[in-house]
Amino acid sequence: MENRSSQTLYGTHIMLSLRSRVTTIVATVAALFFLLVAAGLAFVYSGMYDVSASSKDNPIMAKLLHDTYEASMHRHARSDVAPGDLLSFENIRSGAKMYDSSCALCHGAPDRPLSLIGQGIQPAAPSLLSASRRNKPELMFWTIKHGVNMTAMPSFGKTQSDQAIWQVAAFIYAERGISKDKYEQLVHRNAQVDNTGVALTGPKLEPGKK
Repeated sequence: MENRSSQTLYGTHIMLSLRSRVTTIVATVAALFFLLVAAGLAFVYSGMYDVSASSKDNPIMAKLLHDTYEASMHRHARSDVAPGDLLSFENIRSGAKMYDSSCALCHGAPDRPLSLIGQGIQPAAPSLLSASRRNKPELMFWTIKHGVNMTAMPSFGKTQSDQAIWQVAAFIYAERGISKDKYEQLVHRNAQVDNTGVALTGPKLEPGKK
C-alpha cells in the first residue's frame, strides 16, 4: 500500500511539474508576443520611420517589400494567358504609342531625360526598355493592369482595356534595348520600315522566359 501511495504521489508530482512547465512556456510566449506587438505599435506611432520619397528606403525593408511584390506577382499572374498574336507588328506599335503617352514619364524612353516626376519617385520606377530586362508578358500584363500598392504604379485596368494592356506588354517585351530611332518610328510613324532601314518587327515570344 505504501509503495502504491508513493507511486501515486510521485506520478502526481510529475504531472504537476509538467503542467507548471507548460504553463510557464505558454505564459512566456504570450508575454513575448505582447511585447512584440507593443514594440511594433510604438514604432509605428513614433513616426521614427522616414516615409518621405526624398529619402531611400531602409535596404532590409526595401528587400522585404520587393520580395513580397515579386511573390505576389508570380502567384496572381498564373491565370493570365497571352494572346496568340501578341507580338504582331500592330500590337507592338500600338503598345509603343500607349507606352510613350502613359509610361515613359516614369519609366523613361531611349536617349530621353527622365521627367521630373520620374526623378522624384521612390523607389525609382524600373527602366522597362533596358536591354537587361526580361519583361515576361504575363507578369507585365498583371502589373500594368492591377498596379502595385504603396508605389507610384497605378492600376491601368481601371481605365484601359485588356487588349491595350497586352499591347504595352508586347512592346516592352519585344523592344528591350530599343534604339532611339526605332522608338521614334514606332511611336510617331505608321510605316513598318522607313528609309533609314530600321526594322520594326520584334522577336518571337520565348516560352517560359520571365
